Amino acid sequence: MAIIYTYPRKAIPSDDDLILIADSSDNNKTKLLKVSSVGNTTQEVSNLVLEGTDDTTTARAIYGVNLIETATISDLATRLPIASTGKQTTFVNNSTMPILVFPSATGGEINGVVDGYASIPNDGKPYTFICVENPLPGAWVWSPPATGQIQLPTISVAHTYGVGTSAWGVGKPGAQLINPAGANWYDNLSVTGFPTLTFNVISGSAPGEDYWSSLTGVVGTRKLVTTKVYSNFLETDSPFPSAIRPTVGRFVAYEINNAFANYTASGVNVGTDPADGGVATPVGPLNSPVEVGDIGTVYNIQPANLVQVPPASTDDVGPNNYFTFNIGIHPLMATKTYKFDIFLEHT
Repeated sequence: MAIIYTYPRKAIPSDDDLILIADSSDNNKTKLLKVSSVGNTTQEVSNLVLEGTDDTTTARAIYGVNLIETATISDLATRLPIASTGKQTTFVNNSTMPILVFPSATGGEINGVVDGYASIPNDGKPYTFICVENPLPGAWVWSPPATGQIQLPTISVAHTYGVGTSAWGVGKPGAQLINPAGANWYDNLSVTGFPTLTFNVISGSAPGEDYWSSLTGVVGTRKLVTTKVYSNFLETDSPFPSAIRPTVGRFVAYEINNAFANYTASGVNVGTDPADGGVATPVGPLNSPVEVGDIGTVYNIQPANLVQVPPASTDDVGPNNYFTFNIGIHPLMATKTYKFDIFLEHT
């Protein structure tokens, strides 16, 4: 006669709890298995409600897929789930601005940075974090999906109140045009000729090629995915920051039908008005003078297809696809040396 055993039931198992199984690969022998080793075939999906702007946030992500549909200047932060080694959580940000993700607890790490944070762009793509250390405060690693990035040298633009400033270049020393006289942008800088190229510049002592940059070390072209502009611009630098803020334009030159053509390519406004899509940095130091990334400084991360000027080929990057930038500072903005760090993410 068979003996039936009954056991008390536990409502919520822990990772180290043991369960009995019949091992089908070993003649159904009875064996013990940790709860933590039992995988799920599906992940829970949850709409994550953000809260606050720093590591005091009360929002907490789940293990699974966290969908972000809404973020605001005052509510754009969350903490990672309670640390559990080997588990992972994914964020998909469909809101109108980047969000901030903080470690599970104070003292926790993200990619080796203690009490750091990750900025998740509002591009609707999945960003996955994996816990590599517990118990609390825990440690996490993540890898953004972009496959390549161009980082320009910091571009500094000296500006005096009362006079507009239009600066051209890509941050190379000595190669900056300020308020050039050309009626059209390509009267100031252009690339002509093929296959022998001429880099034309209206004035200045630097070689014309120094005002341009390109993606080297690849064969063929890649496609621009995201434009990121970080600055030391504060909203207090402007009397009307929703309308008077720095503008950053990208201009390109590349070969079409055995000749080089020059095009306006895209533009990003470094402002926090919803139409601009920028964000004031919520946490960080405040230096004197103010530096890029200080608290309150404005940055803007834009998917390329939202700010592009046709044709689509203006978003191609490669060894023979040259680009330059124009930074515009309004006459009513405060006297200051404005600084800009520009990143171009590409496939």
